[in-house]
Amino acid sequence: MKKYLIIITVLSTLVSCKKFLQEDPKSFQTTSNFYKTEGDAQSAVNAIYSYLYPPYAKTGFDDLPSAMLEMITGQWNNVSQWPETGFYYTLTNSSGSSYTLKWWSSCYEGIETANLAINKIPDINFADTTEKNSLLGEARFLRAYYYYMLVNIFGDVPLKLKYTVSPSKDGLIGKTPVKDIYNTAIVPDLLFAENNIKRATPDGNGRVSSGAAKTLLAKVYLSMAGNPVNDPATMALARDKALQVINSQTFSLFQSDANSTWFDKLNSSAYDNKEEQIWDLNYNYPNLPSYLNIYFLPKEVSFTTSIQFGGFYPDSNYLNSFNASDLRGRHNMGFFYNSFKVNGQTYNFPWAIYKFFDKGVLATAPGSGKGFPLLRYADLLLTYAEAQSEADGAPNSISYKAVNDIRARAGLPPIATGLSKEAFREEVWKQRYWELGAENKTYFDIVRTQQVYDSKQDKFVPIVGFTLPSGAVVKQGYLPFPIPLSEVQINPLLK
Repeated sequence: MKKYLIIITVLSTLVSCKKFLQEDPKSFQTTSNFYKTEGDAQSAVNAIYSYLYPPYAKTGFDDLPSAMLEMITGQWNNVSQWPETGFYYTLTNSSGSSYTLKWWSSCYEGIETANLAINKIPDINFADTTEKNSLLGEARFLRAYYYYMLVNIFGDVPLKLKYTVSPSKDGLIGKTPVKDIYNTAIVPDLLFAENNIKRATPDGNGRVSSGAAKTLLAKVYLSMAGNPVNDPATMALARDKALQVINSQTFSLFQSDANSTWFDKLNSSAYDNKEEQIWDLNYNYPNLPSYLNIYFLPKEVSFTTSIQFGGFYPDSNYLNSFNASDLRGRHNMGFFYNSFKVNGQTYNFPWAIYKFFDKGVLATAPGSGKGFPLLRYADLLLTYAEAQSEADGAPNSISYKAVNDIRARAGLPPIATGLSKEAFREEVWKQRYWELGAENKTYFDIVRTQQVYDSKQDKFVPIVGFTLPSGAVVKQGYLPFPIPLSEVQINPLLK
């Protein structure tokens, strides 16, 4: 396992807290003794990564906090035995949800850890200042990422860019508008990160690169062009930033070859943080195992431990929305499958998600070393295509190529040229819907567009009034999710 993923550093103890802005004062007494060497700085940044994991971790039976972002998409049927997932499936979740609390606490603990590193690292002597700035770039990237998650999940939230010196003196903090968080924290942090992180490409261990910073910044600009910021000027910024990534020729779509299909490359830990995977959440079995793969395995497949899982499976309307020739659809067992052979026995089951299927997990269950895609090149291509067409009024040749490259890999013919901006937008949105399912990306599209694909009507419709597979209807005000009740009780300014 890569060192930064498994070390429990002293820094984690320094900044971990029960509640945001309710830190134990004792945790701030030893920071002056820690930040002395380059190794201390490296450990400080390593610790920031650790807070990426909790929302994607199973702590009980079929519980998975990240699942709350998928239930609203209408793509899945819930079969989890964990009640909380069912609450999001039926839209009966509340501010007392442990899932929203997990997102909130993980992001803010990551932010506090980043704030501490950003404050202390500049005072450490480095033999090479580029290394110091690169570490600061990583810290600021991660802080931006945590805030990006927060504003999309909760909307207006507290903005805190200084680490807590004294809880009694710092006091409670109220909410800051989403637009201000983008402009004051997220965008400046990512601009610094892209110019200072020294590695242009992933190094295979999950550390972010300047390419990841540019990719996230392009996505941030695209989000700012939509709800709730609604700043159309950022479409051109998203276009230009995404084009920088494309022109760098640093990343590429996985392609099938004599040794492996592109589907299997998506599923293989050997390809984590390589080629198409701009940034993965890294795991390693058995030191830091992932249970995401198990969460998506059908219940009909038993492990050697006799444990059965299966959190949710694709809704029939979602499956039927794929073109019959689409290699990603169920007709070709691309992103989905309904049978598999284990130890000579063939298991048949309802269509399940193949996208995260780690074949090795069947022998080593209940854990996997497969990473989870946080930033993928296919997403970047579609980000460029949408932003360029919207900013310029019509798609250009690069945008057509971006979409057609994704279609070609899926076995589909090129789209017709001469499409209007509106027609091209719908094609891009559909490709996002089909290509990025179960990766927590569709939720962010719903937030910024306030639209969701209704596969029964074959068109995008307002999210308000949309009927989920559970039969529940999304009501006005359901999104963004409520700030956790326990946090509001501590800090009345969050009401």
